Amino acid sequence: MKGFTIGLIRAAGVLALLSAPPAVLAAQTGAGQNGAVPAVATAGGTHAAAMACADLGRADFTKLPEFPTAILSARLVAADGAMAEHCAVTGTIQPQIQFEIRLPTQAWNGRYFQVGCGGFCGVINIQNCADAQAANYVVAAHNMGHVGMVTKDPVWGANQALREDFAGRSTHAMAVVGKAIATRFYDAAPAFAYFRGCSTGGREGLTLAQRYPGDFDGIIAGDPAFAGRLGAIANNWDARYLLRDDGSEVFTRDKLKRLSDAVLAACDDKDGLQDGIIMDPRVCRFDPASLACPAAQDGADCLTGEQVHAAQMLYQGPRNAQGRSLMPGATPFGSELSWSGAGRRALAEGYLRYLAFAENPPADYNYRSFDFDRDIAAVAAQAALYDPVAPGQAPDLSGFAAAGGKLMIYHGWADAGVSPMALLDYHAHVVARAGGPEKARDWMRVFMVPGMFHCRGGDAPNSFDMLPDLVAWVEQGKAPDRILATQRDGDRIVRTRPLFPYPAVATYTGRGDVNDAANWKPVSPRQYPDDRIDWIWAPR
Repeated sequence: MKGFTIGLIRAAGVLALLSAPPAVLAAQTGAGQNGAVPAVATAGGTHAAAMACADLGRADFTKLPEFPTAILSARLVAADGAMAEHCAVTGTIQPQIQFEIRLPTQAWNGRYFQVGCGGFCGVINIQNCADAQAANYVVAAHNMGHVGMVTKDPVWGANQALREDFAGRSTHAMAVVGKAIATRFYDAAPAFAYFRGCSTGGREGLTLAQRYPGDFDGIIAGDPAFAGRLGAIANNWDARYLLRDDGSEVFTRDKLKRLSDAVLAACDDKDGLQDGIIMDPRVCRFDPASLACPAAQDGADCLTGEQVHAAQMLYQGPRNAQGRSLMPGATPFGSELSWSGAGRRALAEGYLRYLAFAENPPADYNYRSFDFDRDIAAVAAQAALYDPVAPGQAPDLSGFAAAGGKLMIYHGWADAGVSPMALLDYHAHVVARAGGPEKARDWMRVFMVPGMFHCRGGDAPNSFDMLPDLVAWVEQGKAPDRILATQRDGDRIVRTRPLFPYPAVATYTGRGDVNDAANWKPVSPRQYPDDRIDWIWAPR
């Protein structure tokens, strides 16, 4: 796989070895220095470790090309519940990418799994690999090259090398190193590699598909958060209207609930069913001014003029003085209960102070200092670094498709943090480049999740497991036509719904329990939609 073993290609669902020099293969794969080329593991097999965990801790990975790696610890962890005995390895990839990788000692299934991060990262969220670890994958996570807080103050951004790691280099490096460590431990290379992430992790997934198309056989990318578009523009715009100059929130929770209830009352039945879920917010027509309080008054059942204006600006989305859209999409109807001015400010101000410009602004820079007319051009270069798609360009996943990769993308229709319309704009450009929807769906499918907030949450079915479907697609050619989403209240299942590949929409059959996914069917539009949006950084 590219970036891992020179001369490895996919063939009939497995990796076939080409004639790369043995010394190069040994360095890339972590094989012994005797030049022996490791075998490829059997997917779904039960492979035992070829060495002791303690010996792996003493192995030398400092000679890995491009990514010299120091192993800091290797600890044998006893079986516990669903988790089998494994070797937990921590280490650092040059310059300072911290990671953890867990390797089953007795029953490795021959697959490698890597999880993405969130926000500004700075942490190793290995716990998000629990399901894959329980299924005997080798699992890995990393901190994207720095230590910091997930949602604010990325002070590490003053360093250009750390910016590059955050942009995607660290995710690629983890894939190279993780597979090399696995290969050394089992004396066999992973048969298949899988990635899953949401938000920043979703961005990592799309970056891998575009810049490092050979790293992973299958990718799950959720609610992909393009840092350049969001930090400087969308999050910043929202914070301007959700917060007052003194930092106080414009909306109370009760007022957001009032607004949310009014939106549902106006738009819930647009899909023919009143169930508390807006299936597609684009068909919603609602003006917050209909909730306006009498002049100079306030009340529990109405919105002040300030609140009306704030809601209108969020639903409209960022625009410059000429009325040009600065983002592909806006805050969707149905997302109101997840609005947070403080949350938007932390992300916007952190990005603007430490990541947005070629040179960081003075320490007292305030997010309200940003000019949506003058400063858009000033943040374009760094957006090109962080975002999978640079300003003015269209996504190009042809390399990933040609390598045989499979991509599953999901997005919450009620995501206030990352507009779902932006994802559909991205998808439309990929479909156009691929030669149409039928060709694109051979390797990429999008699943829109009605009522789901950013990556999770919302009063709707918002929990689902796509990994088994991705594995079946990659290894058996069984494309995912239906994903089961579940809503729970503690241990109780409230309702289930199917998710179908876009543009198909789940539609109630009219018979049986409306809360049972079995009573829903896919309905597709007569004409495939073109969701491309005209905005300031649209492809030229």
